[in-house]
Amino acid sequence: MAGKLMAMTTGERNEWTLSHLDIQLGDRVLEVGYGPGVGIEKAVLLIREGEVVGIDPSETMLRQAEKRNWQAVQEGKVHLLSGKVEEWPGLKVPFDKIFSVNSAPFWSDRPRVLKKMQRWLRPEGMVATTYQQIGKNTQDPSAFADRLSGELRQAGFVQISREYRQFKGGIAVCVIARKPING
Repeated sequence: MAGKLMAMTTGERNEWTLSHLDIQLGDRVLEVGYGPGVGIEKAVLLIREGEVVGIDPSETMLRQAEKRNWQAVQEGKVHLLSGKVEEWPGLKVPFDKIFSVNSAPFWSDRPRVLKKMQRWLRPEGMVATTYQQIGKNTQDPSAFADRLSGELRQAGFVQISREYRQFKGGIAVCVIARKPING
């Protein structure tokens, strides 16, 4: 049920997040926390010769994302993995772009995940992480962006910026960063 609700409400946030990454036709893209696969589906529309990989801790989300992206999986354009990114040993790298939408607050060791992402990106590759405050007792988007920006800097990212946008339910922030050319 949660996955179906997520699928109905996350499309715009995923499109907005992806719009900050300048995805090219041959890019390799990774989504961390793909949920029901809406972001994967939208990323596939932006690549033609590239590949989209996703990792999510939920087997239920894996099944929903596979169903939503069945054709792209069959064509070899999408590869979905199940597991916690914090524990994932490695992936076929490098990626050109990495994104996440409302999953970073749930990473048990965000600085460690960001260091992994930095290693998984090609030089000058980009990462975009979006967070929208949903419900009570959640982090303020600006405070989250401040903390995430510092963690990205510590992980070796540069050119860190942020964008804000009003969505149904509240303001979202997207923090964008780049791996340095010599990083």
